[in-house]
Amino acid sequence: MKPIQYRVPVPKDRSVFIQEDVLEKFYPYMHRHEEYQLIWIMEGAGQLLVDDNVHEFEKGDIFLLGSNQAHVFKGRLGGLVKSVSVFFNLKGALSNILNMPELSVLLDFVAKSGRGFKVPANDLTHIRRRIEILKKSDRLDQLVNFFYLLKSLNKISAQLKPLSGVSTVEFGLGGSLRISSLCKFLEDNYKENISLGEIAEKANLTPQAFCRYFKKSTGKTFVAYLNELRVREACRMLSGKEEDSISIVAYNSGFNSITNFNRVFRTVLGVSPKTYLTNYQNSLYR
Repeated sequence: MKPIQYRVPVPKDRSVFIQEDVLEKFYPYMHRHEEYQLIWIMEGAGQLLVDDNVHEFEKGDIFLLGSNQAHVFKGRLGGLVKSVSVFFNLKGALSNILNMPELSVLLDFVAKSGRGFKVPANDLTHIRRRIEILKKSDRLDQLVNFFYLLKSLNKISAQLKPLSGVSTVEFGLGGSLRISSLCKFLEDNYKENISLGEIAEKANLTPQAFCRYFKKSTGKTFVAYLNELRVREACRMLSGKEEDSISIVAYNSGFNSITNFNRVFRTVLGVSPKTYLTNYQNSLYR
């Protein structure tokens, strides 16, 4: 299912936009928007579908959704849903401010949180208080309190896990041209049988040196990175109903056996392909 590109009604005179919603149900369509969204669920419970994963949510939970990260909240029947969302965009005026040396650590934190996260239970009270303060402030105070909110989130960054189990490394303008080109090659050819020797030769390194270089540059081993690309494609096909057979999805996403596909898929996402598909369909179409 292709997500809808949604336009958040951010006022032109705001770098940070606070939106409170009290509705009969959440917006019902899988969608994405350019803005990051920090959302506090004040009332309601159900499931959050985001990229390739399904997460349970309940009253009091707080999630960050990355820029253009596909998502939809599916609430349980009965009762109103209430939420407070903080929308912000790294493009434009806010980006210029966050690029200041004193705030660069916050920009780095946000940039690394592009796959979203759920605030751990032990930190919810403090983050809720920060959102409350932000919600009650205006103009300059609102911008300052937004930075304090980011600072609080950055302090717990080591505990945060991406909402999407499959992710790829994004490189900015300062990134290494060599690692960027290698990752681009993998993005374009992950369905092929790429050997360690082949990719090491492209980097003009020995296999051992390449493994050390790739892990240092991406934070992942070559095999783990390649497997995540393949699982991401498998999730896309399973979610989009492009194939009827899980075995066909396995081979068309670059795996050479259904057994290996099942093992890797479970390692990356924590569930089997069949369970993933069942959970996704039940959440999306109930």
